[in-house]
Amino acid sequence: MNMASYSYTILQYRHDVWTGEALNLGVLMFCPSHSYLSLKVRTGRARLGRVYPDIDHGALRQTIKGLEKYFANRLEKNGFLPRPDSALDFGRSVLADDDSSLRWFSSGSGLALDPAAAHEAIFARMVTRYEQEEGRDAITDEMVFERVKDKLQRAELLHLMQPTTVTSEFAKISFAHTIQNGKLHCIQPVSFDSVDEEQMQLKGAKWAGNMQSLQYRVDLKPYFVTGKPTNPALLPKYAQMQKLLRVSPLNPVVVDADEVDVIVGQLASAVKSHTDEAKPAPLFGA
Repeated sequence: MNMASYSYTILQYRHDVWTGEALNLGVLMFCPSHSYLSLKVRTGRARLGRVYPDIDHGALRQTIKGLEKYFANRLEKNGFLPRPDSALDFGRSVLADDDSSLRWFSSGSGLALDPAAAHEAIFARMVTRYEQEEGRDAITDEMVFERVKDKLQRAELLHLMQPTTVTSEFAKISFAHTIQNGKLHCIQPVSFDSVDEEQMQLKGAKWAGNMQSLQYRVDLKPYFVTGKPTNPALLPKYAQMQKLLRVSPLNPVVVDADEVDVIVGQLASAVKSHTDEAKPAPLFGA
């Protein structure tokens, strides 16, 4: 498979253009051979509010949505013809290099098999690398699994679990907790204890995308155990992300960590059923 060339540029927010202080918000990437043009942005209210308490977050989000829509339309309607030579040229075609709060800062290029994956990696390095959830310890995926662990032990299922990497034509996805029992039963803990809705959306979309990548693995049965956000204001988004996982391919079972008995019961039933089927039939007259 051939490597594709791409270019990217960083979108920055300057709260005070006179001081020059800026915060990286996003990455615009352009890969002509894959017809890939995308702006990936991080504008969580908590993230920006910690740095700039007086920011007009609503106005900024409207501007960002306008930029995202512009680049999506360029991709959908124009097919890149005629097109600028680089991501920076694309960016400057809609956002000039002036004294506004948003600007394109720095640019780069490279080669990749998958432009979307390269985009994600650059975004993580340039935008989210140093983010911290201040003031508390976030609940992790493995902390969510601890809620399940004891009940799996009582049901005599924990010792059957092992890590497995599931492969398909499109991806390799690692699961830390699986039972091979006729089907491959995969329990995936997913903590949605995030600082804002944007992080929750990214995590939910990631796992829904993983299910899409594995959709033809009919021997796979996924189970998602989800953890609530500690911020009550994020509970509606939490319910939305649970729904997103439920409607993803492979018909996964999705329950909150407080309702994990549902999954344990289904797993126990599946294991018992498979064990009974595997027993040899009794001899005639025995």
